[in-house]
Order: sequence, then C-alpha cells, then structure tokens
Amino acid sequence: MKLIAFEEQHIPILINWIKDEDTLLKFAGIAFQYPLTAAQMESYIEKYPERLIYLVIDDEHQPVAYGEVIPQEDHSARLGHLLIGESQQRGKGLGKQLISLLIEKAKQELNINRIDLYLLSNNDVAAKCYLNFGFKFIDNDFSITYKNQSYAILKMTMPL
Repeated sequence: MKLIAFEEQHIPILINWIKDEDTLLKFAGIAFQYPLTAAQMESYIEKYPERLIYLVIDDEHQPVAYGEVIPQEDHSARLGHLLIGESQQRGKGLGKQLISLLIEKAKQELNINRIDLYLLSNNDVAAKCYLNFGFKFIDNDFSITYKNQSYAILKMTMPL
C-alpha cells in the first residue's frame, strides 16, 4: 500500500465509500452533512490547504483508504478523517497500515514528536485499532451534538 495525494478526481471514490449517516459521522463528526457531496469536499480542501490529505492505493493501484495529517502546534500533528473504503475491507489490518503510512509521512513532512487523534466514544473498532497501534487515551471533555444526540469525543496520543 502507498499514499498518493488526494485530488479532486478522487472525490467520487470517497463519496461512494460513505454509504450511510453513521459512516459519515464516524469518519468526520459534524464536519460534513449527509450525503457527502463533491461541493462539500471541494470547499473543505480549499478551506484547509495546510492539511496533508491522502488516498491509499493497494499494490494493484486500487483505492482502499483515505486519511489526513493535520499539522498542530508544539511539534505535533493529528490524524484525521481515517476511513478504510469498502466495508468488506474493514477488519483486515488495513487500518494499522494506514496509520503507519500516515505517521511516516507526517514525520517526513513535519517536524513532529507526537501524533494525536480524536474519535467518537462509540467507535469501538477504531479505538481497538488505535490502542493496538500504541495510542493512549488522554483526558478530553469535548463532545458534539448531531440530531439532538450528544456524542463524547475521545482524544488519543502517541509520542514518536
């Protein structure tokens, strides 16, 4: 697997992977509205030019995942909007590979010594993946509200 820069031509691939509201909520919190559209993604990319946004392709050059490295202060970065594309590909270790690729890219492109991420408290599959990779939970009192329901946001970190 390898990272390639996410470009406008890749937007339909990402949209196709977001099959329902729950997937979008776990992917991006309340950053986007369901259904995800090309216009929303184009606006997002334009609004955040500092973010390193990637599509992951497999050895056959097929897209399999999406992820972002978001620069932060204090020599750190945050992984954001991680998604293993097709649902049948999830649970096969691709998340660990995605994280590894993104961290290596972050270390190459940014002068960082720590990587953080946020996730919804009910995203147990992602939490298990991150814990197995070496991330640890740290205190965070942030939450979001979506359709009159509050969701706790967990923060995880890992020194590099």
